Amino acid sequence: MMRMRNKLGIPLLAAFFIFAAPVASHADNLFRLFPELQLNGFYGDNIPLRASNTQGDWGLTGVVGFYLDYTSAARYASLHWDTFAQLFLQNSRFDRAGQGQYVNVTDDEKLSSTTHLRIDDFFYRDAPTEVAITTSDQAPAFNTTLAQLILANDQATVNRFNIVLSHLWGNHWTSEVGLHQTTFWGTNNNSNGTSNSTYVQSFNASSDYHFSERFSLGAGYRYQDFQFTFPGRPDAMSHWPYAKIMLVPYRNLYLSGIMGAVISHTQGTSSEQVNPAGLGLLEYRFHHAKFNLYGGQEPTLTSALTGVGIIRGVRGNLFYEFTRRVTGNAGAGFYQSLGSDFNGQLISWGVGVGDRLNRNVSIYAKFVQIRVNETTANQFLPSGFKNGKEEVGNYFVVGFNASIEAFRWSWQ
Repeated sequence: MMRMRNKLGIPLLAAFFIFAAPVASHADNLFRLFPELQLNGFYGDNIPLRASNTQGDWGLTGVVGFYLDYTSAARYASLHWDTFAQLFLQNSRFDRAGQGQYVNVTDDEKLSSTTHLRIDDFFYRDAPTEVAITTSDQAPAFNTTLAQLILANDQATVNRFNIVLSHLWGNHWTSEVGLHQTTFWGTNNNSNGTSNSTYVQSFNASSDYHFSERFSLGAGYRYQDFQFTFPGRPDAMSHWPYAKIMLVPYRNLYLSGIMGAVISHTQGTSSEQVNPAGLGLLEYRFHHAKFNLYGGQEPTLTSALTGVGIIRGVRGNLFYEFTRRVTGNAGAGFYQSLGSDFNGQLISWGVGVGDRLNRNVSIYAKFVQIRVNETTANQFLPSGFKNGKEEVGNYFVVGFNASIEAFRWSWQ
């Protein structure tokens, strides 16, 4: 079993291979560096997030980091790194600086006119709930990764590595194969001294037949292997055959989805479970707006913790351009993580407005509300996890974001 000793090893190794790997020279090779700074002032009426004895407080969150990318005719690669700081007016015991880390590495390669390769690695470590809510561009709807971390009560860190190869077979057929690795580990040990680390690796393959540019059908298969790095928790696996569809009924509307049945098995038992699973995406573009809705149900770890179950949910976002500079947004999300000894639910919604002052600096204001409810009978979880009472937090945020191109180098 895998034990995470160097938490930054995987993303840094991926970055090394992506940026150090030789590529053929092309015209207009471009390398750029963007230092980043974000500063937010906020008020939260439930610091920290809990069900009783709530306390409001003013806080300040800061993000500093950089974004660099490399572009050529055959490749686009990028490295994005941020670290966080947080200060409270009254609850100084929750102040943090430099403990939270965000790393994202991507590499898109055009191996030929018909074959493409994509590699990406996402790493997020030990940032408190207030940082995820006040600084992330995923709020208020969130994605499944941040939803799982919030449900984990700031007790988990995540690393996700993906490599996907796609190929076009003539004018109609396309195929894709991918390898994926996800690792969650706890920032604290539980009462019996064992770690909450878990390890998931998966493989998927699919093919699609494109009847036209607006309609395709296909089929695929996903295998997942769940392993746990502490004794007492059995490993598990799942098989997921599914059908696929892509439909563009008219130019501004895009629909896609997969649907199938998940067959799961837990090591040491003779029984298997069969559950429906599927994911869907709807996107619609107006003249000055864009709306997207994503949701479904799939096998996963229960709240990034110590068991295997399913996560079902839906999230939606609406973006509107009032002017070329001023934009508004509204969003909401619902997630439910279900396992044999864990049930977690997250509901979030919010609204915001932003103004891009120039190409480098923007200011914004937003409101986000989250509701968390968790019950567990899991012996591996540390004390202090939710007991079934709903926890509600309201956050009012104002801030600015700056990203300036500090270095540019192009060559042929």
